[in-house]
Amino acid sequence: MIQFIQITALAILLAITGNSWAAKGKSSYTKLDFNKDCIFKPPANEEEEGMGVFGTCQVKNAPVIHFMEGDLRQSVGFGAEKQFQSFGQFNRMNTTIEWRSSGGYPYAAIVRFFIDHSGVGGRSQEGQVLVVHRVAKTVNDQTCVVGLVDARANRNANLLARQVADTIAKSFNCGADRPKYHGARGRFAGDLMY
Repeated sequence: MIQFIQITALAILLAITGNSWAAKGKSSYTKLDFNKDCIFKPPANEEEEGMGVFGTCQVKNAPVIHFMEGDLRQSVGFGAEKQFQSFGQFNRMNTTIEWRSSGGYPYAAIVRFFIDHSGVGGRSQEGQVLVVHRVAKTVNDQTCVVGLVDARANRNANLLARQVADTIAKSFNCGADRPKYHGARGRFAGDLMY
């Protein structure tokens, strides 16, 4: 019932605004190949080796992608390096990235993360969360998670994630604002940690 009300409310909002938020951005997609597109930094010492893996990835016509993995948790930043932002649960990111752009430059990236709730990787216990990131325009700009959408709990998850990207990403203050879930949140969604 709650999900029906949220979907109905979104439909009414779209009808009232005439899809004005959707007109702000266009979607394009890239597929990240860790073996071909990324250069992984070798650890400088034993302590750094225990902290995880750090990679810089470049995909044609896209900002630089910074990838981090530690303790079976992954994090990603776009256009600039960022602090490790991931889920408390073990997770992995999908390698397809949806970019939201206007004026030829992306301001947001949407990445699907798979959240392990089973402890053994069973698919039935796996959550799926669309994570919306702010894309930095320069290496000194901010990149961070701006919002989350539970893809298992929302039938319109991709549409909702695009709406979050188009309405929040540009003005989101990575140092002060906290990302939150938008739409319904089910029991398989992950808990974002900082």
